Amino acid sequence: MKSLMNLVIFKSGFIVNQGYGWLNKLLFYFKKIGREVRRMERTPREWLINYCNETISNTKYRCLKHRQACQRCLDMLNKEHIYFDEEQADNVIKFFTYLKHSKGVMSGKPIILDGLSKFIAYNIYGFKYKKNDYRVFRKAFISMGRKGQKSQLQSGFALYEMSVMATKWNTMNYCTCAGITRKQSKVIFEECQLMLRGSLLASKFKITRDSITHIKTMSRLEALSKEAKKDGEGTNVQLAIIDEYKDHEDSMFYEIAETGQRALPQPLLIIISTAGNNINCPMYTQEYPYAEKLLSGVRENERYFTVICEVEKDDDIDDYLVWQKANQLLFTYQEGIDGLLDGYAIAKEIPEKMTTFLVKNLNMWQTDGGKNAYIDIADYEKCVVNEPPIDLNNREVYIGIDGSSKYDLFGVTFHVPFIREEDKKLCIYQETFGFVPDFEYIQYHKANDKMPFDYWNEKGWIRHTSNEVIDIVPIMEFCFNKIKENNWKARWIVDDSNARDVYLYLLDRKQEVYPIFQSKKHVSDPTKTFRAKIKDGTMYFLENDSFKWQLSNAYVEVDPQDEDIIKIDKKKQRNRIDCVDSSIFATKLSAYWKPKISLRDKIMSGAYR
Repeated sequence: MKSLMNLVIFKSGFIVNQGYGWLNKLLFYFKKIGREVRRMERTPREWLINYCNETISNTKYRCLKHRQACQRCLDMLNKEHIYFDEEQADNVIKFFTYLKHSKGVMSGKPIILDGLSKFIAYNIYGFKYKKNDYRVFRKAFISMGRKGQKSQLQSGFALYEMSVMATKWNTMNYCTCAGITRKQSKVIFEECQLMLRGSLLASKFKITRDSITHIKTMSRLEALSKEAKKDGEGTNVQLAIIDEYKDHEDSMFYEIAETGQRALPQPLLIIISTAGNNINCPMYTQEYPYAEKLLSGVRENERYFTVICEVEKDDDIDDYLVWQKANQLLFTYQEGIDGLLDGYAIAKEIPEKMTTFLVKNLNMWQTDGGKNAYIDIADYEKCVVNEPPIDLNNREVYIGIDGSSKYDLFGVTFHVPFIREEDKKLCIYQETFGFVPDFEYIQYHKANDKMPFDYWNEKGWIRHTSNEVIDIVPIMEFCFNKIKENNWKARWIVDDSNARDVYLYLLDRKQEVYPIFQSKKHVSDPTKTFRAKIKDGTMYFLENDSFKWQLSNAYVEVDPQDEDIIKIDKKKQRNRIDCVDSSIFATKLSAYWKPKISLRDKIMSGAYR
């Protein structure tokens, strides 16, 4: 309060010396004091409601997902079986004041959570079930720009779980932090050490090279290593922190923690991370889209807390004020704003640094894939629908087949073309499936490709033929069953080199089949057409994370003799693109489909006048 009065005295003195409008300005600053006093006098519940309402109404400088998280919080406050424990919520904030800032202009000063950080802490620790007093949220996914107090929050939560929560529930809480390297795994561990330096709480903990232990409860924090990942350690982890999830190639640490927490009454798995450059990482392919669905209300999971703060695609990034969407904390002090401005000035002069600025500072995923990427994944995501846009019965279908070796991924794509009513444009509805020999290869691809093939198998996006090698018979039976179910008239486009057996199989069954060769000359046109139809929104896809991953793996290879001739390829051997190939094959004919017009319709349209 005293500092606020000093601020007003200084400001009003400056105004008097300037000799204009000083009285109105002085009244303005006294009103500001009044708002600050009221803010400090609010109960945790009142603070939370006010924060949510202010955020929701601030459509200019708070992103949609942040506002959705606040609306979700307000909805949570109204649920009958849940209550907001103001005492514990306030206790978490007070606990942080016993810890010290370790870096920057605030180094050595007590940590006072406010704004977004306070909102996060209140949500995670304030909401409880009435029936058993357990906390509601078991998982938390939080994404924001760099220097947003991520490490401090995670470290403070770890110390709180080891001490206060363990004492309250009379438990020994085992906490872990995991990164992709030993050094990254130690970031939270070392931040805990620094935050305890000079703190009254320091004597309550014992710190060794490998662990931090709360002396009274014997709760401890350890940094997980690669060995723990290989061994699958992580049983009964009360708090699992996955640091910078954007850098993780697979979800192994997540799975270890999740399975190890299932028997615990109120564990917490927490991810706080900025965006990254790898759109094939599990943070972008799994956690981020799931969080989007929770925030938008498409999915419901009251035990999963999430908030995403990002600068949005249509924002004018030259207006530095929009940067606060991803950097709420940095915009509370001038040094933070200046640091962002300096970084942006350099990025504008050196284009190669702009991507880093957008990703790390503005928390914007770059979905264009960089140089020579075949497609911008954001364009594809706009084409994803929850259900087919048309009645699929009695349609013409074009089936693209990309064969494989005995053990590799086998791609099958169904294209159903139709004319969109509103603009009379030719559109294509697509379903695509990948096949592997047997379930062992599901596990093999999961380990080798570092993608969730087992989950994709559960969803039906990746299937197996239950044989030691690829067997085309069950694949063809699957295709014929779909044709029969929908009463389709089928035309097949088959890779003549890698799927010769399929080509002959279909000829034997009197199918209308067309060969396609995987040379640049033969696939260039459908490759460009498929990309163009995604870009102009005339493709329709059902959700399929496997296909989305394969699409992000595809890069353009240009013919050195003719730059107008292209073909897709992949940068790494493990990056599959088979279903993209089969989709391009189907496009070879489906993009030129024309509806059949009856003689009566022709006469009625005046075609013979």
